[in-house]
Amino acid sequence: MAEEPRNLEVEKRIIERPDDREAWAVLADWLQERGSPRGQLISLDLQGKHAEAKAYLEQHLDFFLGPLAAHRTVYDEGGNNSIPHLRKVGLNPDWEETHQEAFLWQYGFIRRVRLSHDSYSHEDFDGDLSEILSEVLDHPSARFVSEFAFQSNGDPNEDDLQSLLDVLAEKAPPSTRKLVIGDNVDQISWHHTGSLAKLWSRVPNLREVQIESGDFDTGPIHAPSLERAFFVTGGLGQECARNIFAGTMPKLKRLEVFFGDDNYGGDCSAEQVVPFLARTDLPNLEYLGLKNAEFADDLVRALKGAQVLRTVKTLDLSLGVLTDEGAAALLELKDELKHLECLDVRENFMTLDMAKRLEGLCPKVLTEGQKTGDYRYVSIAE
Repeated sequence: MAEEPRNLEVEKRIIERPDDREAWAVLADWLQERGSPRGQLISLDLQGKHAEAKAYLEQHLDFFLGPLAAHRTVYDEGGNNSIPHLRKVGLNPDWEETHQEAFLWQYGFIRRVRLSHDSYSHEDFDGDLSEILSEVLDHPSARFVSEFAFQSNGDPNEDDLQSLLDVLAEKAPPSTRKLVIGDNVDQISWHHTGSLAKLWSRVPNLREVQIESGDFDTGPIHAPSLERAFFVTGGLGQECARNIFAGTMPKLKRLEVFFGDDNYGGDCSAEQVVPFLARTDLPNLEYLGLKNAEFADDLVRALKGAQVLRTVKTLDLSLGVLTDEGAAALLELKDELKHLECLDVRENFMTLDMAKRLEGLCPKVLTEGQKTGDYRYVSIAE
């Protein structure tokens, strides 16, 4: 295939502002003037002629994908996400309709790459997802990929995603804005990620990271553009927690951390969170979720005088083992929490009377789903 014409000035503008339709229109016209089919595909999409754009893509599949056309669907039958909470907060809203598609397109280029191989549902696939990903990232159609999503990489109970993460650490484009790991996890304790330590320096424009996995290693986090971070697990280790809470994330607006059960590697305590609570370098933080914690009562006690709460509008302590003792400690912090718009303490272990007493702490207090019984447990573990 002949090398495609490049307009580096316009491309730089698009990388900086991926939703700049004017820049895309300029690129479409420029490419059409030079006879590139991609110019027409961009133009059709900009005009909202999505059916025509899809048909045009099929007509010129060799140009737009070449050998990658063989991998347009993932090697994973999929199913419903096992953690309903992720549905409630609006994560991965398009998953149900697009989970089988390896490539989602926008403005003539691949916008999202989703790769997954479940060896149980696709026993006949003997390829290597990391090789496919490498080939994708070498292709002109992946020049502006903004989102990557990875689920399984072979045996979903044994194999991790390290080989895929290593390719990203080497080749991720500067347009990368979102990384999703584990968007269809069944038994979360069986899902393994690997280490993201080498990745952060490659994706300085990353805006959002979602990890839903039984175990993962973030490594030291340096994410200057990160705005939303979700670390969902049934067993968060202390070292990983320290890396999350010490991360360089000056633009962070939303952080959700699930701690989990010590039977599944969740050996954290409030001790790992205390240094984070004293931080004053997160001026944009509006949503703080310290969730699914066996030590929820200790977390509440640690909130006294927390500097990081000053900008927070929603404090989420749901899905854990918050008891009446911890709730009483919340009441003692009423002056420090009165600026909140929402306090979420759903699915804990408070009595109904205590849950009722919390209702005046801020305008919106969510207390539904309190659990009962002598055996106390977090909502997400196995």
